[in-house]
Amino acid sequence: MKRIDVLDLPEDARDLVRECEAKGTRTLFERNGRPVAVLVSHDEYLALRETIEIANDSLLFARLASADEETQGSAGVPPAGTPAVRNLERIVLSSMAGESLEELAGVTRRRALSSLARINLDPICGAPLFEPLKGLWSYRTEELRIIYKIRAEARMVVILSIDRLRL
Repeated sequence: MKRIDVLDLPEDARDLVRECEAKGTRTLFERNGRPVAVLVSHDEYLALRETIEIANDSLLFARLASADEETQGSAGVPPAGTPAVRNLERIVLSSMAGESLEELAGVTRRRALSSLARINLDPICGAPLFEPLKGLWSYRTEELRIIYKIRAEARMVVILSIDRLRL
C-alpha cells in the first residue's frame, strides 16, 4: 500500500482528511461524473475489511449465528449456560467463546482476559461491523479476534467468539 504523510498534502486535501478523521465524513472522488475512489477514516476502513473477512468465512459466520441464537436470553439475565467471567460484571460468554477461552494457555490466555476486561470497561473499544454483521463488534489484538454483541438494555456484553488469528 502506498503511504503519504498528511502534511505533504495541499491544505484543502488536509481539510478533507481532518473532517474524515474527526467526524467520519466520507468523500467521494469522481472523474467525468463516475466514482473512482472514496476517502474513509482508517477505523472505518479496518471495520470494513474485518466485516468482509468474517462474512467470507462461512464456518465462522455460521458459528456466530449459532452463538447469537444461544445467547438470546431475557433482558438483564444471562441466558442459562452462558457463564459470566469472574470480576467482569458485564461480560457473558457464549458456550463457543467459553470453550475457546478455556483452550487458550499462558500469555495468550492472559491477553484474552485483558482484552475482555477492556471490553467490560469500554464496550465500544472495538470496531462496529457492517452488514451482514451489523450489531456485532470486533476487538483485535495481534493474535486474537473477539467478536461480541452489546446488549445495552441488559447492560451486558455477550462474547460470541474468541479466535486465534493466523499469523
